[in-house]
Amino acid sequence: MNRREAIKGIAGSGSIVSGGLWKGTTLAAADQAVASDIVRFGADIEPLVRLIEETPRSDCIEVVAGRLKAGLSYRELLSALFLAGIRNVSPQPPGFKFHCVFVLHSANQLSLDAPDRERLLPLLWALDYFKQSQQRDADEDDFQLRRPKGPLPSAGNAWGEFHAAMQSWDEERADRAITALARTKGGHEVIEGLWRYGARDYRNIGHKAIFTASAWRTLQAIGWRHAEPALRSLVLGLLDFGTDRRMNGYTFEDQSHPANAETAGKLLPKLPPDWISGESTDPSRARGVLEAVRGTEPVAASTEVAKMLAEGQANARDAWDGIHLAAGDLMLRLPGILGVHCVTSANALHYAFRMSGDAETRLYLLLQGVGWMGQFGDYMSQGGEMRPLDLSKLERADESQSGSEEVAAILGQLDTDIDEAARRAFGYAKDQPDLTEFFRSSLGILFRKVDESHRFKYAAAIFEDLALVSPAWRPHMLAASTYYLHGPSDRDAAAVTRARKALGTS
Repeated sequence: MNRREAIKGIAGSGSIVSGGLWKGTTLAAADQAVASDIVRFGADIEPLVRLIEETPRSDCIEVVAGRLKAGLSYRELLSALFLAGIRNVSPQPPGFKFHCVFVLHSANQLSLDAPDRERLLPLLWALDYFKQSQQRDADEDDFQLRRPKGPLPSAGNAWGEFHAAMQSWDEERADRAITALARTKGGHEVIEGLWRYGARDYRNIGHKAIFTASAWRTLQAIGWRHAEPALRSLVLGLLDFGTDRRMNGYTFEDQSHPANAETAGKLLPKLPPDWISGESTDPSRARGVLEAVRGTEPVAASTEVAKMLAEGQANARDAWDGIHLAAGDLMLRLPGILGVHCVTSANALHYAFRMSGDAETRLYLLLQGVGWMGQFGDYMSQGGEMRPLDLSKLERADESQSGSEEVAAILGQLDTDIDEAARRAFGYAKDQPDLTEFFRSSLGILFRKVDESHRFKYAAAIFEDLALVSPAWRPHMLAASTYYLHGPSDRDAAAVTRARKALGTS
């Protein structure tokens, strides 16, 4: 009996929900040895992870909702969902079915702003989504996170081993090194050493940076004690594809990374003292970054922005305004899943920039933000479907109402004329500096109707970006948000309907 058969047979019978993973089954010695090599979690969380893993999808929402009513905490559920995905779903490639892990940060972030009656709905939706991903993984490569192979490096040698392994794309060596680092170093030191690796490789449309940021953010919510398996999964994802495999139009070496890594090291000593701390005083500077992304190839665009920084023609705030504007512009020109990842990648890189304590790393992340938007643009334009639009030149709709009536009108148009909805959102943000009502209304719809993980990821990213960009560009970002929000006429999600009924909130 292999694991795939065990999942289908044993979970259906319920024989392993309350006991050991193989309790009640008869396995050959070789199978038992394999099972014993699977990563185990702490005694306080392992039973809940097992419950999630082993309860059939048809019953899982109701079973977990019952546990929540009996006193299971929100953080315990978030932790168990995260660890279940880490243990059961392959991070290679970093995306696709692994979105059951990525989505948890976004679901949690949005839940923090939800009314009490709705706060658990995103996690219960994510629970159902994990069960889909778990089955898909069992049907494909049947991944389970196992213990590291071989002796771990000493604490003194762990960083050297890790960097050597990452440079040579050696998965087993990197796995041993990151395990040693998780056990011997502090969290901020470890994540500081990972930001660059998350940003060096755009392939698979930015998921490596998204994984790095979302893993750290989720660990901030559930606790660093869960870091070791999460970091091991992250490193496996970061090392996927090697150096030569071409994806999304690029191999590793022909991306913006080599040039930007070199530029960051050389440019940093030449920058003005306030390059990273100044406020944006001239919106045309961000538009200049957008024009660089749209008008030239990725490395040249990064070089142009580096020159702007060095000559005091822009600061970091201007540059990030331009990067977010470029991401929203790409979504406007080609609405869909690629545009979604322009926004979520820019958000992840900017988050890494804000968290990093190393000035050279921060400069590198900014330049990669420019380079990645250029790489997205090159890849997305290959199909010849890019619309001849410019988000920085967006105009408001001819007619608009005010207050809650206008919010309802904007959201109501999402299913009929999304470009008109965007123009109305632009005008609404021009007139209304407080966007809380739009945010809450759109989330109220999203929580009931979410049909796939990117809905949560996009909303979490772009609504966060609204608070990060300068006021002059907030109307443009709100307009861009409309291109992947649910409208009120969309069908309610079956998993959410089940969750509301199980919680007694329907």
